[in-house]
Amino acid sequence: MRKIPTMFVRDEAAKGHPVTAQVKPECQWVLDGEGIATIKVDGTNVKIKAGQLLKRQKPAERDYDDAAYVPCDRSNPADKWAYEAFDALAHRDDAIYELIGPKVQGNPQKVRSHQLIRVVPPLPTLIIAALGADYKDQIVRTFDGLRAYFQSHEVEGLVFHHPDGRLAKIKRRDFGLAWG
Repeated sequence: MRKIPTMFVRDEAAKGHPVTAQVKPECQWVLDGEGIATIKVDGTNVKIKAGQLLKRQKPAERDYDDAAYVPCDRSNPADKWAYEAFDALAHRDDAIYELIGPKVQGNPQKVRSHQLIRVVPPLPTLIIAALGADYKDQIVRTFDGLRAYFQSHEVEGLVFHHPDGRLAKIKRRDFGLAWG
């Protein structure tokens, strides 16, 4: 899986590499109002392919495009929580998921059990449930509008999904706002 591009150009010289108001050309479609928004889930990236649970290998720093998925192993203690969530799934659709739960990333969602949340492709019902029925009115697709959204909503970020498969993301930390 290729890294999802951040919508805006980063200021690489500034501490924390915050984004600037300059949109990346490949993400202009978001500002043009195309695609749907989903909440970016703060967890651990996993994948189900042909019924097999895979985990994303940790890439070298900032080299996400070369990251690969490797099979999880039931005998590996590091995969225990992923299998707990996998075993609880009613449907094991081929997709990319985020593993969340009490032992994952500090559990910012404050859930009681380990779960796999399907993120690509997103579930339409989860989009509305996560963002609220009026989410289109809440998210103003401009630099200032997105920053304002993060100032008033406790979410890690947003991922935009274009019907043709393109993705773009923006996180609250991109604006220098704390998370977690």
